[in-house]
Amino acid sequence: MFIAVEGIDGSGKSTTIAELEKFLVARGYTVHRTAEPTKLDTGRAIRELLGLKSERPYTRHELALLFAADRLRHLEEEVEPMLAAGKTVLTDRYLFSSLAYQSADLPYEWVRELNRFARLPDVVVYIGVGVDTALSRIARFRQNAEIFETRGFLEKLTATYERVLAEYADRVTVARLNGEVAMDGIAADIEKRLSGIFPKS
Repeated sequence: MFIAVEGIDGSGKSTTIAELEKFLVARGYTVHRTAEPTKLDTGRAIRELLGLKSERPYTRHELALLFAADRLRHLEEEVEPMLAAGKTVLTDRYLFSSLAYQSADLPYEWVRELNRFARLPDVVVYIGVGVDTALSRIARFRQNAEIFETRGFLEKLTATYERVLAEYADRVTVARLNGEVAMDGIAADIEKRLSGIFPKS
């Protein structure tokens, strides 16, 4: 099974993914965790560009192309081999991130076409959270914000995520988590909302 965890910056993905992995393992799944951008050279280039202190000029088109290239390498070199080996792959961000983030500034159809060779995940776990909560977490845990971590962009991003989730709802199982719950309540929320989607193996 291929599971992608999505949400705006500050939604609590890191903590949620750690708890989700524990939940899956307890139900008998063998889990392989990964993330996008990857640790490949394409992913490292993206991380450098995302920093607010980056001195390299770039365009939004270039960033979208880099994300798509990094994703195809991710699939070929890590995701597909792990799935073929019988692992459940759990990724921190995937296709829906590109569709939501890049289409906030670029034509949606162009971004979708750019990613047409990327297989769909079996399940998308979407963490819904308010922008105020997200910004509060970003300020608390980040020393340097990234270019996407502003109020205006996060508000726009929330709307584009909803568009993406609606478009793919008939092809991908979408599981929603409440990103507003306290960190110590995430495990209970996962158990409550996801047990029906992930039966015991």
